Amino acid sequence: MMQTWQRLLTAACLGLVAVACSDWDLRAAGLDRSAQAGFRSPVAVAVLASGARVVSANADAGTLSLVDPRAGTLLAELPIGVEPAWVAAAGEDRVVATTLQGGDLVMVDAAGDTLQETSRLHLGFEPAGVAVSADGSLACVTLSAVDRVVIVDLSAGRVRGEVVVGRLPRFATFAPQGTTVAVTCSAESGVVLVDAESCEVVASHPFKGLNVGQPAFASDGHTLWFPWTYDGGSHPSPGNIRRGWVTGSRVGRLSLDAEEGEAALAGLTLDVAGKAVGDVRALAVVDGGATQLVTAGGTHELLRLQEPGDGGTPIPYTQISGLEVMDRGLAADSTRFSRLDLGGRPLGIAVDQTGTRAFVANRLRDSVQVVDLEQFALIGEISLVPEPLSDEAALVRQGEAIFFDATRSLDQWYSCHTCHYEGGGSTVTFDTLNDGSTGTYKTVLPLYGVAETGPWTWHGWQQDFDASLAKSLVDTMQGPKPTAADVEALAAYLRTLEAPVSPYREADGSLSAAAQRGEKLFSSARAGCTECHAGPRFTSDGLHEVGLARSSDRYQGFSPPSLLGLHRKTRFLHTGKAKSLEDVLTKYHSPEQVLGLEPLDDGERDDLVAYLKSL
Repeated sequence: MMQTWQRLLTAACLGLVAVACSDWDLRAAGLDRSAQAGFRSPVAVAVLASGARVVSANADAGTLSLVDPRAGTLLAELPIGVEPAWVAAAGEDRVVATTLQGGDLVMVDAAGDTLQETSRLHLGFEPAGVAVSADGSLACVTLSAVDRVVIVDLSAGRVRGEVVVGRLPRFATFAPQGTTVAVTCSAESGVVLVDAESCEVVASHPFKGLNVGQPAFASDGHTLWFPWTYDGGSHPSPGNIRRGWVTGSRVGRLSLDAEEGEAALAGLTLDVAGKAVGDVRALAVVDGGATQLVTAGGTHELLRLQEPGDGGTPIPYTQISGLEVMDRGLAADSTRFSRLDLGGRPLGIAVDQTGTRAFVANRLRDSVQVVDLEQFALIGEISLVPEPLSDEAALVRQGEAIFFDATRSLDQWYSCHTCHYEGGGSTVTFDTLNDGSTGTYKTVLPLYGVAETGPWTWHGWQQDFDASLAKSLVDTMQGPKPTAADVEALAAYLRTLEAPVSPYREADGSLSAAAQRGEKLFSSARAGCTECHAGPRFTSDGLHEVGLARSSDRYQGFSPPSLLGLHRKTRFLHTGKAKSLEDVLTKYHSPEQVLGLEPLDDGERDDLVAYLKSL
């Protein structure tokens, strides 16, 4: 554990305020889910010792697990902090892992049959993905809450620098040679290339979409592939869904050495007519890049794309957007496109050095799965759970499976999670059909504490929580009517979702001086915020007219959304036209516009924003 002065030094290097919430704060926020007996929920894997050892990062248990895939045994488990988000190999017998809510980058020795923490750096601000350079000397960590990456010198155990890359950076990968890092950003979607040596952005490549996943370079470093969810922008009628005009799963290809005038970005739809792909997450390459492997958690499968090596028809990558369903010839050609059902929710993937086996972190099966790539078949599965789940935990797990299941939608195009990323909101607006109108696109409300924030929907017309869940599965998802047991399980899972601890607090969890002033202003008649946003959830059960109604809205008035977790939002108000809290308080939802009060001065607005980000 770093000493206090070391933590402060790290924060000074970042030019940011690092946050280390206490265990009490984390439990109070409902984020320490290890109490839900049995859950491991692996989300990422790293391969060590030429495939003889695999390490998984277990989000719910707060641990790393070491497994022997050849013997099919669990060797060791090591607690590292709250919500591990990614793990990467940093040599033959060492890994580095991030703890999203713990705020740390943890270095772990994995020699032999044990795991031992060797050091850690506290980075704060939700470290999500981590990538390690080929020589093991540098790590790039995405700080998803503050739109930055940090470059870490692993040998010296210090932060070298920080780079602003774009909104919601979640995943990163190093090129096989040199110091180029590719970072995928999910808000204002794009791939950003960073030079880890100079700590500068080299290039940015935006495109249309959301939920951009883990990228991978070809072995020569000239081509990068990445999965993402396409945003078609159309309302979810059956015809629009089946044409790929609402949403869809894609693989993007970025050519780093494209000639002037050539399109650097190209795309490929993964959705087959009548059997789409849901929630692509991570990508790995084999054979130098001739084969791409993609996990699809929503449809419980591993996808394989293979370029023919005998002069056959190549994979038809075309324009980055405007795609619909997969070419019938490709969809029917198992030598170029294959789908392997893994069950559960496959997320992270890593390939051994021989390129013959892939290892998959399956969150809902609490396991590491082994795939033979020559046969393209599941040949092994190592359970990470030493004991059976309790009945209560099993009900929550059942509801979680429903939430992340794209097969419950029309032709399995999307899941609840597609719009509510990990239970939160979305970076784009959607027409969900939940208010009886068509074409009224709205921001997606986070589901933190949702059972306690009724009435539901932006206009508050829905008074019954369970009925609202059933309606979403039938109307928004265009899927079959759920059973009463389905609704009970989904409600049980949603009741476990709580807002993340804000990284905009002091190290002890207290408010900054600016946020303290903002808190007083928030509660005062000067700003009038508590007229609508009150209580522990910062909401109220009444409807309010706030001057934002549209003529196309079927219902009048608005149900105030909870303000918890605001620091993660990228769009505000029901239309999403406000892109920042500053926009909200100056352009669209200021005290003078809503309540006829005197305008806030710049200092008051800054203090109020500081408080809102701390919630």
